[in-house]
Amino acid sequence: MTKRKLSWLVPVLLLLLLAGYRYYRDSSQQEDMIQLTVVPFETGGGWGYKVMADHHSYIYQDVIPGIAGNRPFRSKEDAAKVGQAVVEKLMAHQRPTMTLTELSKMQVAGLQ
Repeated sequence: MTKRKLSWLVPVLLLLLLAGYRYYRDSSQQEDMIQLTVVPFETGGGWGYKVMADHHSYIYQDVIPGIAGNRPFRSKEDAAKVGQAVVEKLMAHQRPTMTLTELSKMQVAGLQ
C-alpha cells in the first residue's frame, strides 16, 4: 500500500473504533438501568398499586397516599395514574410522595 492510500484508511478506522465504542457504552448503560413499572391490584374494597423495580416489589401502596385514613383507590385507573406519577418522581430523583394538592390535580376520586 502506498502512503496515499493509507492516509484515508487511518481516519476511517478511527471513526469505526469510535462508533463501536459508543455502541458498546450505550448498550451497557441500558443494561445497568433499573426498569420501573406500575402494577395496579385489587384490595378488599378498592385498588392499590405496586411499583416494581426489575420485577421486584419496590413500593406497595394499598391505600391512597397523602390523605388521612386508610382508603383504597376507587378505580384501577386512579391507582395506576398515581403509581405512574410516583415512578416519574423516582425517575426525576425526587421523593416518591404524593400530596393532597397533587392528587386533587390528578382528579383522584375519593379524596373527601
